[in-house]
Amino acid sequence: MTGGGPKDCEALEPYGHDGPIDELIGTKGRVTGGFSRDGELLSQQLYSRMPASMSDRMNKAFAALTACPEYSELLVLGDQGTAELLVKTRAIEVKGVEGQTYGYERTVMDKELRSPSRTMTIAVTRGWTTVMLTGSPDFVKEALEPALRKATQ
Repeated sequence: MTGGGPKDCEALEPYGHDGPIDELIGTKGRVTGGFSRDGELLSQQLYSRMPASMSDRMNKAFAALTACPEYSELLVLGDQGTAELLVKTRAIEVKGVEGQTYGYERTVMDKELRSPSRTMTIAVTRGWTTVMLTGSPDFVKEALEPALRKATQ
């Protein structure tokens, strides 16, 4: 994939295909890791920042991510052409976790409404540490508590 991005979501258009996370939250003070299990992928990002600064950044990023409940996304696949996807998003409540929480779910389908793919992103801030997980909903839910324990001990 070489580019593309949201076509009809004004809140996300400035961020292109990569979305608002890096631009609004930043990459300074961040450590990233990736994990896989049975073909499922999980991305983990750890941030170390002042809580007030992180809260403002997270509020802006998650507001942008959930601003449009449904939009089209164009993928540019180099010389292979383009693909248009239907994206649905919704904010989700993160229960049973100590700290300031943020969550959203993203479902992506091709324009023929086949083969939906669902991902979840959850971020939790405790003091100066924020843990953000992105992946399949079950994988994210399973990994959240161990990731928080490890990051905040």
